[in-house]
Amino acid sequence: MSEPSSRLGFLGVMKEMAWAFLGVRDRANYERSTRSNPLHIILAGLLLTALLVLALIGAVKLAIGSRPAGHANSAQAVPGQVVVDQKGGK
Repeated sequence: MSEPSSRLGFLGVMKEMAWAFLGVRDRANYERSTRSNPLHIILAGLLLTALLVLALIGAVKLAIGSRPAGHANSAQAVPGQVVVDQKGGK
């Protein structure tokens, strides 16, 4: 008895790789994806890695928001100008 050689297309490989990124894949899916085109597996891995990195960068930018760089009084400072603390505080 021979198993059917069902090879996954590129979208099927993308789906399997997405589940693999999450770490939830059963043995049957693993065996099916190992019979897939190696080029599809490599391309799907690279594409999903790029998407993961872009999602992380977007999440960090969203978390940081549009706060000005520097300290709290940076909105009053003019680039190239020295700001002197006239209160003499420590």
